[in-house]
Amino acid sequence: MNFMIYIYLSLVFCSHLIADTYNQTATQIENKTVELDDDITLEKKSLMILTAAYDEDQEMAERVLSIISDQATSIGRFEIIDRNLVDEILEEQKFQLSGMVDNDQVVEIGELAAAESAIILDIVNFGQKGVPKKDYDDDDDDDDDKNETLFTWLVKTVVKEAIKRKDTARVRLELENNIHTEFRANVKIVNVETGISEESFSLNASYTGGNRDASLEKVLSILSSQVRRKLKELYMITSEVFEVDGAYLNMLSGENLGLKKGTMFEIASKNRIKSYKGKTIKLPGKTRGLVKIIDVGPEGSKARIVRKWRKIKEGHKAYELKAPPITTDLNFTVATGDRYEMSGKAWLNSFSEFSASANYYLGYIRDTKDDMDGYIGFGTDLKYGVFAGFGTNGYLSFNIPLLFARRVDDDGNNVTSIFSDPSIDANLSIQISKERDIVLSASYVFKNMHGPWQWQKDTGENDEEGRNIIETEPAFWRGGIKPEFETVGLYFSITLRKIRF
Repeated sequence: MNFMIYIYLSLVFCSHLIADTYNQTATQIENKTVELDDDITLEKKSLMILTAAYDEDQEMAERVLSIISDQATSIGRFEIIDRNLVDEILEEQKFQLSGMVDNDQVVEIGELAAAESAIILDIVNFGQKGVPKKDYDDDDDDDDDKNETLFTWLVKTVVKEAIKRKDTARVRLELENNIHTEFRANVKIVNVETGISEESFSLNASYTGGNRDASLEKVLSILSSQVRRKLKELYMITSEVFEVDGAYLNMLSGENLGLKKGTMFEIASKNRIKSYKGKTIKLPGKTRGLVKIIDVGPEGSKARIVRKWRKIKEGHKAYELKAPPITTDLNFTVATGDRYEMSGKAWLNSFSEFSASANYYLGYIRDTKDDMDGYIGFGTDLKYGVFAGFGTNGYLSFNIPLLFARRVDDDGNNVTSIFSDPSIDANLSIQISKERDIVLSASYVFKNMHGPWQWQKDTGENDEEGRNIIETEPAFWRGGIKPEFETVGLYFSITLRKIRF
């Protein structure tokens, strides 16, 4: 009987022990799940914009500060402290702000306004002045007229004074409608808790034209674009992946931080912690891939993986890119014995379904007279994505070149001609490293357009301004048979692609 009681008590004790251990483990797992790194962006940064006194520039300072406030609000990742609240604090505390604000004052004002950071504007230079559109120089007196009479001198003086008054009025009118506005300032961001300047940037804008109001509005528009870009760079979002489903993932941060569709992030593993000589060092994790936001929710976003070089998992970090990646191509096309071409392309929005490129071309092509003619040119590609997978993607493109060929005609003249051979291309891009691809292309040239061969002849005569008169002459071909290009057909090419981000 005692033995049975002992067994029963042992089972009760073990069950409590197992239950406690399970509860502790569950609690640890739960705590681990909800814990986020300190550098994850979870909420807007509260920002206080101080009004500094600038004597005659006070009105301009207020307008620029208003632009800063509007743009910070528009970006969606700042919470702007009400200016009226700041003004009340300044009035109650009797702060005297002149030019750059003392950092100790910033700390005290920020604490009262419950702000994290403060923006201080320091105007370096602001001015507006009329600028002449052309020089107005008085004619030199004719010193050679030695026999001038009193009457002729009087008439000349009266006429010159009238002309001078007329010119002066015209110049004054043009100055009033050709105002040069210039603005330079420094913006400092101060940590309210420490009073230490964290970041700073410059604002520079100038414009010439229109009256004072029109010229100033142009400068303010330029400043608005600068402020938006600078503020966004000052508070880039760091998010975290919390779910991965094939080529898609979900991540923290959404409308609450002003995220928009199309915003791109670089994914990386969590920071690594190392200890060196008793000091803990935080090292960046390995980069994993690029993602593009395709849907934005209130506090989270869905993104598509557009490029990957390591496995992406839940818990990895997402760092917002300051600008979309820049994609450039170096293409080589060879049609043995008939055509050799090297071209370069710079793509706009290369990770979008539709995109376009700016191209240049350099090559040699055989004409119908069996001569190899050199050519240069420029053009564009219009691209449409067909499919995308990990490491590969296929797309169709419409290539539109404008080329300038050069050769010698049968009379020894250096002649040029314009031609174009648009094509439809099928392309397969294969990723070979983090930043490099190889693209295999098959291009079908369906049309060939060729202009006349011409050359420039110097007539040896001058125009009214003393410049040589150049005439365009047609090329000379024996028998009237001009060389042409037969480019219609199928071509194969290989491209080396570089992606910078």
